[in-house]
Amino acid sequence: MNGYYYKRSGAIQLIPNAGWFEGHGKTGTSHGTWNPYDTHIPLIFMGWGIRAGHSNDPVYMTDIAPTVAALLHIQMPNGCVGKPIAPVLKR
Repeated sequence: MNGYYYKRSGAIQLIPNAGWFEGHGKTGTSHGTWNPYDTHIPLIFMGWGIRAGHSNDPVYMTDIAPTVAALLHIQMPNGCVGKPIAPVLKR
């Protein structure tokens, strides 16, 4: 306790049980946690020029913008840190 000073220190979060969340009201939760069950987001690309198929390769949210830019044959956004998702670009 002596090493924490609220004006200079960041927020402290205690997690007594993994997977437990105490809600903030009747409207649902606020932000998610860093656990895989809470951060898994299904990603689907479909439309003209997209081949049918699936992939279990890990991709990141930062990969979506470069993939869309590659599909549109335009320059990647400024400050883009992701990379295009290769299985989506195969024709």
